[in-house]
Amino acid sequence: MLGLDASASPGPLMPAWDTDRLVTYSRSVTVDLTYRCLARCGYCEYRSDEGSLVLETEVERLLDLAEANRCREVLVMAGERPWDIADVAAALAERFPARADGSGALSGDDAEDAFIDLAVEVCRAAMRRGLLPHSNLGVLSRRSLQRLKPWNVSMGLMLENLREDLKAHSGAYHKVPAERIRHIAEAGELRIPFTTGILVGIGESGDDRRAALDAITDLHRRYGHIEEVIVQDFQPKPGTPMADHPAPDAATMAEAVRDARRILPPEVRVQVPPNLLAGLPTGTADWADLLDEGARDLGGISINGDSVSPRHAWPAVEAIESKVRARNYRPMERLPLYAESSADLQAAADSLRQELVGDEVTYVVNRNVNVTNSCVGSCLFCGFRRNPNDDGAYWHDRNAIFVKIEDAVRRGATEICMQSGLMPDLDLRFFLELFEDIKSRWPELHLHALSPEEIRWLASLDHKPVRSVLQDLKAAGLGTLPGTAAEVLVEEVRQVICPNKLDTAAWIDVVRTAHEVGFKTTSTLMYGHIENWEHRMRHMQVIRDLQRETGGITEFVLLPFQNEHNPLSKRYPIAPVPLEESLKLTALARLYFGKDLPNIQTSWVKIGPEGVAESLRWGANDFGGTLMEESISRSSGADHGSNLEVEEIVSAITGAGRIPRERSTEYGAPVPVRDLGAITTKRSEVHDPSLPRRQKHPNLARLKPLDAAVARQA
Repeated sequence: MLGLDASASPGPLMPAWDTDRLVTYSRSVTVDLTYRCLARCGYCEYRSDEGSLVLETEVERLLDLAEANRCREVLVMAGERPWDIADVAAALAERFPARADGSGALSGDDAEDAFIDLAVEVCRAAMRRGLLPHSNLGVLSRRSLQRLKPWNVSMGLMLENLREDLKAHSGAYHKVPAERIRHIAEAGELRIPFTTGILVGIGESGDDRRAALDAITDLHRRYGHIEEVIVQDFQPKPGTPMADHPAPDAATMAEAVRDARRILPPEVRVQVPPNLLAGLPTGTADWADLLDEGARDLGGISINGDSVSPRHAWPAVEAIESKVRARNYRPMERLPLYAESSADLQAAADSLRQELVGDEVTYVVNRNVNVTNSCVGSCLFCGFRRNPNDDGAYWHDRNAIFVKIEDAVRRGATEICMQSGLMPDLDLRFFLELFEDIKSRWPELHLHALSPEEIRWLASLDHKPVRSVLQDLKAAGLGTLPGTAAEVLVEEVRQVICPNKLDTAAWIDVVRTAHEVGFKTTSTLMYGHIENWEHRMRHMQVIRDLQRETGGITEFVLLPFQNEHNPLSKRYPIAPVPLEESLKLTALARLYFGKDLPNIQTSWVKIGPEGVAESLRWGANDFGGTLMEESISRSSGADHGSNLEVEEIVSAITGAGRIPRERSTEYGAPVPVRDLGAITTKRSEVHDPSLPRRQKHPNLARLKPLDAAVARQA
């Protein structure tokens, strides 16, 4: 999957990832607000002359079904302008009496507004569960689109065709192409991520289909909001006016998909529905054959069936993925939007944040204490690492560590975060004694320390299982583990940026084992280097799946790559990560993790306090920590300082219109930390295997021990 891309020249070649063989789909549940419809299309069996509005109990049942089956998408559907049907309008007036006139009736704009009230109710109910609505409610006013935008991650409307004289649309009220174009254009003006499509085999010609695709292309070039175009085959349905009309044959569907891929901009995906394109059983093409013609998305696989074509069941997701792999493509579950979208994700991400965690923004008073930056590792992205004989190398002895902690506790810290380089001198016994002595003096102080890579390193030094090492550390007082060393949990990326680091499977194993032992961990993503959007989403899928298994992850932390003073930025022409990209990824993280992982943190060290304050509008709800002394990010060029006082954090949060709350490491209430005095940590003999190394390298020795003034330096 890895090649070389010369487009970045002059300069070193960038990795070029194979992005053309990715095939996506979404797990979904469909909620039909009503089957009533003002239109009478010749092919439709969705429309009904009976029934009214969906009941709240049915909505809750369907959302329960979605949660039980770990769906993320809720497809919210309805017919065309059902509010203009008298008995539906009466039902809306009864359900939303404030919208009715003096006589208790509803009509016109008021009726449409009441129907959108219902749609918003359903979408908000879905969001409260961390589910993501995608509404397709027929042609709407701009006013309704604007009201729905905050409660939908994307929306849709089939264009179908530009011809008005097709028999399929000859009813008294029929689908008017100009109105549908207007709807799609206004969604574009509102920057709503959007799905549309063409319907193949309803009497149109190839030129008609190409004209519709040209119109869609023009809309996307004007607004940049169309994410996918469905190339859907007509299927005859018993009891409809077009029951005897044949489905399009395989050659027609192949031509339509080829045309779509040729005409549409490359960033717009071509989608085909696998339940309708089943080959011989549906008398048309096999969807898998259409992958070779340019189709790359299979749409929402609804676990409660296809409301529009209920006679055609969806294949099981496992069968779809197997078939995709057999054709040498890569299947991947997606959200009801695409990571690469240039449309607006902020409103939906902020709404989901509000529904899941409210307006509180948390922070922790903590200090970073890194024992040493000497390291035997070889991660290309790291500017922190030094060889022991380098001028910039340091090694904090126990006295220096305790001076730093004493200062941190005096300043209100409840957490010490400790990560260091990998060195043979930093063995398990060293950390066990260190943690025991820290907890003896400061019993309530939370130790958040040792990345999965460090845990693996300690296990290898002592020739012990990871589980045994974790159990020993827990007994010594370790509280939680940082979920760092993750970078991007996709092997083709790791083989470039950190080939000697633990691989994805090993990272998962260490973190899973930590959760089983009783530790909580964080999780992280380092982005903005050589990875692409697929890698980012696959990384988040690894985190999400592990969280669903163990429930042991407290937060997801977004870490933009710092592109200075490290081998990776010297090897490849990597630009700084724009704030806009960080905000977009924050929104995607909020939407992706939903209820599974409700705490999303951005890094003030990397994007600045102002950037974090802005990210609170894009789905973030945690400000991170005071840090007091940050050196890892600054070593690679971060220039936003190394310490924030509590007052500065609180000011940034309140300035963003949110409510600040100091938290513990595990998101509870912080506990005041007692200092029982240095006498509690006296050992008759201290295990310090680094002493010979520090004596051998005077640059290490002369820095230690540190006095209190040096320990407080930022």
